[in-house]
Amino acid sequence: MGIDPVPGPISHPLDTTSGHHSFAPLRDACAAELDEAMECGDAASIPPLVKAVAEFALIDRGALRPGSRRAQQTLRVGRLCLARRLISRHLSKPSLSPAMVAALLGVSVRYIHVLFETTGTSFSQTVTALRMARSRQLLRETPPISIAEIADACGFGSLATFYRVFNVSEGVTPGEFRAQTGASPFTSAAPSDPEAVSHLTGK
Repeated sequence: MGIDPVPGPISHPLDTTSGHHSFAPLRDACAAELDEAMECGDAASIPPLVKAVAEFALIDRGALRPGSRRAQQTLRVGRLCLARRLISRHLSKPSLSPAMVAALLGVSVRYIHVLFETTGTSFSQTVTALRMARSRQLLRETPPISIAEIADACGFGSLATFYRVFNVSEGVTPGEFRAQTGASPFTSAAPSDPEAVSHLTGK
């Protein structure tokens, strides 16, 4: 059973295989996000991603200056796409934080926060949403794996934290969600500490 939705390796942002160092991974991240948006029918995301991919092609060909305002906007879109994919790649790590993603992208932590704020969803909210989406996916899979394994695969620091965050988000426990979706039950002890500390995602 696979738990990493990011296909293939992600190049480091300082990759120098293209004419402009750091642009190839950003362009590739935009293209991958576009493929996924088209696959899932996310109509709102498709036009800006098509534009970004096209403008990266212009940058690569020298038809658009990297320092221009238009190109800088395209680079921001690329960095956001790559940041999201890096989050997905490292989602199982409880230590996932803005500092980790900033280091992988080669930008400042403040830049990461600003990048996500422009979307109306913070870094922390993005991480939590992706962890919840991953956990729902795993809870639907058969043959089922234990809820403790799902909590670990999704980067929750403890089983108690997973139960608390999942219940707040979905209004049911992970086990109840699994039963409602028709997946086979898998016995897993409920967390012993219902007052577990808040789930931290690197605010």
